[in-house]
Amino acid sequence: MLHYSVPREFEIGDEVALTSAVITVLPSGRARVSIPSYDHPYPVDAPPKARAGDKLVLVGDIIRIDREANKLTVRIDCGGVITIDKSAIARLRKHRQRSRPDAH
Repeated sequence: MLHYSVPREFEIGDEVALTSAVITVLPSGRARVSIPSYDHPYPVDAPPKARAGDKLVLVGDIIRIDREANKLTVRIDCGGVITIDKSAIARLRKHRQRSRPDAH
């Protein structure tokens, strides 16, 4: 079986997806989820039929990179900021910078 590693360079503004697991669903409809490499339960609005053990995908943008510690700080679309290991990233969409209109 062929194994290979694709180096991933992250940049500020890149959109990332994290796979989280539902720990508990609260009566309010919010859920506490576990995010790989984040040591605290994280609250999110859960889908209506979410149950403990379900997987949820959280999407956010990278706002800080600590290359020495191999950590990324991500602003999650549902409102919070978390710092995680690069290995916790499930998907990456590179941020595309627009070219300046006067650049030739």
